[in-house]
Amino acid sequence: MWGLITKVLISLNLLTVPMQQVPNFVLHSADDKNYIVIEQQQFSGNQVLPHKINTDSLGVKISAQASAVMDKDSGAILWQHNAEEVRSLASITKLMTALVFLENNSGWHNVITMEQRDEIAGTPPRVKRGEQVKVRDLFYTALIASDNTAAKALVRSTGLSEEEYVIAMNNKAEELSLANTFFADVTGLSEGNKSTALDILHLAQAALSQEDIRAVTSKRVYNFTSVSGQAHRIYSTNKLLDSYLNIAAGKTGFITAAGYCLVSEISEIDGHNIIGVVLGSETHDDRFQDLKILSAWILDNFTWS
Repeated sequence: MWGLITKVLISLNLLTVPMQQVPNFVLHSADDKNYIVIEQQQFSGNQVLPHKINTDSLGVKISAQASAVMDKDSGAILWQHNAEEVRSLASITKLMTALVFLENNSGWHNVITMEQRDEIAGTPPRVKRGEQVKVRDLFYTALIASDNTAAKALVRSTGLSEEEYVIAMNNKAEELSLANTFFADVTGLSEGNKSTALDILHLAQAALSQEDIRAVTSKRVYNFTSVSGQAHRIYSTNKLLDSYLNIAAGKTGFITAAGYCLVSEISEIDGHNIIGVVLGSETHDDRFQDLKILSAWILDNFTWS
């Protein structure tokens, strides 16, 4: 079946990739059946673009409800499935929280005393009420461990109210042309934080280009001692950092409304970096497996020249 489809596509020149064209593989579903539509993306200039080399493979099956993969340098979309579907993005929200923080940072070595108003019921904090913590350690804890209490204290350190901060996050989304993205809180716990797989790729591209965010979200483990003397060892929620993939950086997310989510930048795919996102994977482990599968498919099916 796929062989016949491939021959037809070749005859129509849909699988032939000129120097400045990149095929975008879009997985659609209808009547409980999946089918692939191949769209050509046009690029100008002398960019090094990915080329499809394996015309026999038209996609993969993963558990994620929405997904997309992008070549980081050119912005070419290499794969997408339900990528324009607006969904809750859970703690991937914290990438925008971090971006806005960098524009409002009052000082990495400033000390914040943890307060009751930083706490959220049902999410045990890594840093406890009354502890005195440097802003830098809050930043690391919020992004590495996806700690909601640390995120709220980090926001408080800027002098902005949470309402003002969320407005700044939405203004930043508009600045980045994330047309289908809206933020309702700073942690990602609200179902009202909405985006699409395509928008999240561009959010991650912007966030992970900031060295402060990139360095933090690439760490498996972070150790620090609070100013008040408590020792902490925090672990990343991104289990791909322990996999065979060369993960440059990334962020996880989960709430019931969003399912299990993950966005990561993967290095050295044929000497280039890709950014992949999966939203609504079925289980905690599936999101990591889903992105592994997509990354392997890109490696097997694309080359850059």
